[in-house]
Amino acid sequence: MLEPRRITERLDGLLREIGATQVGGFRFGAKVLAVSEIASQYYCEKAVELGRIHGKRETPEMKIGGDAHEILLKDAIRAKREKILREIYSGKPVGVREMPLIGKHGDAVIVGITDAILFSKRLPVLLVEHKFSMKHVPFASHHVQARLYCYLLYLMGWNIDQLKYAIVMASPSLEDDPELRRIPLHVMWSSKEERMLVKLARGNAHVYINSFDIDKAVADLDWALGFWRKLRRPVPTKKSAKCKVCEFGDECDSSQRNNL
Repeated sequence: MLEPRRITERLDGLLREIGATQVGGFRFGAKVLAVSEIASQYYCEKAVELGRIHGKRETPEMKIGGDAHEILLKDAIRAKREKILREIYSGKPVGVREMPLIGKHGDAVIVGITDAILFSKRLPVLLVEHKFSMKHVPFASHHVQARLYCYLLYLMGWNIDQLKYAIVMASPSLEDDPELRRIPLHVMWSSKEERMLVKLARGNAHVYINSFDIDKAVADLDWALGFWRKLRRPVPTKKSAKCKVCEFGDECDSSQRNNL
């Protein structure tokens, strides 16, 4: 594991590299790729392409997710990264919300902001992603997103030997439940992969605890980069239910709305 100074130097170096690049070598001239957009490729890659062409539109689900994340940050302490690193390296348990992550995988600079990371004894031990939906089971894209955040921690120089990730599925109606922010503390020391039901004031949250598999994360990313490197065409979803609610149904030549 790198020392705080080295982690900061690595981050600053990547930021300077991004700033010095006028136009990136990826599809649409992208200089950096966001974890959230890469994860969305596993939901429907065609929608990712159309979002780049026509502009990303905010769906009601995205609006709810954004509002909820603001509520989760209500009690978070906004601190400079140097102070956060000092606290982490003190060895005491530290929770960091909305921690910016950045790393370079081959020729690709990947960036993201995860919901929360818990550190203990100078190590990241649990990465948490909240998903506000009426569904109780995470999509494959949710796991891709969480694994990529974990991978960015590795690229930044953190020791990931004890790292797990948790996906918290909660109804949008529970977004202001104060207990939601405390869920990571309940699952922090779980020693196995499991699904937990956490009772909140006005309902339940479904928590999925997973071991981090770096090989899966790399495989996920390499497949996604094939699109950004212009090695293949976008792969549309085969699920008509996704097409039914897609904001790009009118523009998409692969839409299955007519098959519903």
